[in-house]
Amino acid sequence: MKRIVIWVLLIGLGICLIPFPAGACSCNWRGPFLSVAREAPLVIRGRILRHSPGKAPTMDVLVLETLSGGLLDGGLVVQMGDGMHCRPILEAFPAGSEWVLALNGPGAKPGRGLALSHCGEFSLRLENGEVIGSIDGKQGQVKRMPWREFKERFLYPHFRKEFRGCVRAGERFRQAFGSRFEFVLEPTPTGWEVVVREYGREDNLARLTPPLHFVPNPREIEGWHLADDPAACTSRPYAAQAGPGNPRNFIFSPDVGTRIGAAETGRSVTVEDIEKVSRFGRGVLTVESFVLKPGNNGCPTIEEMKFSVLLEGGY
Repeated sequence: MKRIVIWVLLIGLGICLIPFPAGACSCNWRGPFLSVAREAPLVIRGRILRHSPGKAPTMDVLVLETLSGGLLDGGLVVQMGDGMHCRPILEAFPAGSEWVLALNGPGAKPGRGLALSHCGEFSLRLENGEVIGSIDGKQGQVKRMPWREFKERFLYPHFRKEFRGCVRAGERFRQAFGSRFEFVLEPTPTGWEVVVREYGREDNLARLTPPLHFVPNPREIEGWHLADDPAACTSRPYAAQAGPGNPRNFIFSPDVGTRIGAAETGRSVTVEDIEKVSRFGRGVLTVESFVLKPGNNGCPTIEEMKFSVLLEGGY
């Protein structure tokens, strides 16, 4: 009996002395790339330059394009799987291959550096102009998508935003929406202009809102539009009998000023272009109440305006 007890104690002591890794990785799969990448502070397209294996494996990455976040350098060192942290193994990312990497996402535990998590699809391979991996489906479901389509879906996901506001003459109103846009009421001498901008650009993405000629545009909000007798304003444009209706509908797209309506394209805007802009983004501004002030030539100015806005679009 004593021998049995001694053997049990020795076995127990031996088990206690086995060096189990502290803090070994354990995490649930959080979802496909287009779902989880938004939780990562830095998303890049890059080429794997070299591996540094060992107890703390890393890979050097040349940044080809930054999709989200900010960088001061074109080269990165990314921490990879070591058996303890929730990161993919180094061998899955061959030198010379190109990837979309969402870095420092949940589970990566990067410390002060950069790391790639495998608690979800935080990486997609790029081959022959296509993105490959779990883009938007279930775990293990591999899809292929053209790079341009993928980039549009990542940068401009579907959005819907409703808000209300109040402005007084000369004031500017701003409201962020979507992942990259800003709605602005830009003051003019007699009212406001509806402006939609993408961060980092000055173009008014709503400037192709129809009608483009011969009648007042819904983007323009002027006092005579709201007057009981618009025709009393003798300097109104186009000698229009009335202003745009209420609510006002407008359209916008990040393609405006780049692929559509850019001077360097050397072509006029077509009906198909307008339809494409409308498919991306639509807005409705409703003037809820206003106060007019008498102005020159029978054209009142807007002293105060309360309004509501609905914005919807994306890919």
